[in-house]
Amino acid sequence: MFVPARPLKGLETPPAKQPLVYPDEPVPGDIGYIRVPWVVGSQEKLDAYITRVQAQIKERDKPELKGWVVDLRGNMGGNMWPMLVGAGPILGEDTLGYFIESHNTKTAWRYEKGKALLDGNIQAETANYYTLKSANPIVAVLTDTLTASSGEAVAVAFKARKHTRSFGAGTCGVSTSRSRFYLSEGSVLLLTTAVFADRRLVQYGQSLAPDEPLKSSEVVPRAIRWIREEYEVKK
Repeated sequence: MFVPARPLKGLETPPAKQPLVYPDEPVPGDIGYIRVPWVVGSQEKLDAYITRVQAQIKERDKPELKGWVVDLRGNMGGNMWPMLVGAGPILGEDTLGYFIESHNTKTAWRYEKGKALLDGNIQAETANYYTLKSANPIVAVLTDTLTASSGEAVAVAFKARKHTRSFGAGTCGVSTSRSRFYLSEGSVLLLTTAVFADRRLVQYGQSLAPDEPLKSSEVVPRAIRWIREEYEVKK
């Protein structure tokens, strides 16, 4: 028989295979760049991950930036909440997305002052959170077929955000959340219980198509060009 499921908290499952190590991309001085990699592990490891990602954003932030490239390529999943906190300074304080369960039950994800919240409850946080020099920046999001599960949650968090466009290849296609059900003989059953939805309540549950499908060699140059074009329109 089933016993009650663990409360829904998003994906915490490590990638099925050893992820590739993607190097940071070189970008010109007027463009910010951050890679949001996969993460799973102890609380100490998750805290260190948040600190590292936000520290890199702080180090690379400059008043003269025209926009940011957020690189989700190769992010095969893990724990979505430290990822949202890490990218929080660029995402901005807002409702970022939802889990949509059966009967259209919704629980909201939010970033606010260094905290990732699920229906108002803190899932991950950092006390020393960073705030960008220029709020609400232009953002180019990069995805590929290895962007999966929690990596797709971050991609969804950028969907429907103002001054944001995605480039690359469609994601893996597991933009869903699972819950654990404990069986009477001690085993655990993982079942998909919700799909991701963006801040406008557009539901996914499958691969996220980029706004501009591109070959890998074209992705970064096109993203930079678009940021500069959008900057001229925005200013």
